[in-house]
Amino acid sequence: MNEEGCFNNQQKPTTNLSLCQYSAQQKCRFFFLPFFNTFISIICLRSLKDHLMESEQSFETIQPMPVFDKLAGFFLSPGKVFDNIANSGLTTSTWLVPWILSVLMSIFTGQLILGNPSLSGQLQETLRKQFDELMHESIVKGDATQQEADEQFALFGTPGSPLFMLVSVGGAVFGSLATLFAVSFFCLLLGRSAMNAAAPYMKVVEVIGLAFLIDFVERIVTTGLMFLTDSILASPSLALFLLPDIDLESKVHVAMSKLNAFTFWKIGIVSLGLAQLFRRDFPKVLVLIVALWILWSFFSLFTGLPG
Repeated sequence: MNEEGCFNNQQKPTTNLSLCQYSAQQKCRFFFLPFFNTFISIICLRSLKDHLMESEQSFETIQPMPVFDKLAGFFLSPGKVFDNIANSGLTTSTWLVPWILSVLMSIFTGQLILGNPSLSGQLQETLRKQFDELMHESIVKGDATQQEADEQFALFGTPGSPLFMLVSVGGAVFGSLATLFAVSFFCLLLGRSAMNAAAPYMKVVEVIGLAFLIDFVERIVTTGLMFLTDSILASPSLALFLLPDIDLESKVHVAMSKLNAFTFWKIGIVSLGLAQLFRRDFPKVLVLIVALWILWSFFSLFTGLPG
């Protein structure tokens, strides 16, 4: 009989406690955290409501462009679109439509990946490795057995399982929505502090939300690269040249994956939109946004946070 903690019959694993702890960790990471971010954004929005309503009056000088003209203009003439956003009234469809398109494309491409046996298998292997790292300490201490860990992974981590689909779709919907409002609020504070400029919060949401069209295109390109290279780690970044030998534990490899063509496109577009919204020079706003992106990239690189 193996005398390691995960197989010692003399120990009494607290199965329910272990499963609850792991479930709580997973939910906090993939589900509750986006809700928390959304909640914080709503609180901040309400606290500034009166001021924002007063600010909106100075941004209603021209008629808003039709939403489909904005979608087409975003790719053909983004400066014209952002000028219209900066000088017209609030239009919910400006951020809502791109966000919906991005979420639908995320769900659709996710199903395509799950439908490919090779990519689905690679995804399951990656998730299994991450899961084993999380459960290793609990198994060694005797808080859970290997069999219990396997059952828990089958419930939460197996691609295509009901709970896996629920977490995936929930992350695509609520995670992206929380990101939209949280990043918009941060940009609003950035405009007031670093640029000494003011704009209605929901106008900033329009600028950030419109950039979700880049996510829409990126998901198409990334999924295409995955199928072409037969690798779940393929992306339009410098890490593409490392295939098939990408090591997610290598900081150099992860850093190369952050040098993504669509990330640079989004940085440029967001900088242009904020520059026109805040009435500031585009080069100065671009330098500021790039500097913040570099700081966040280093922070996420050494903390393991996504970014």
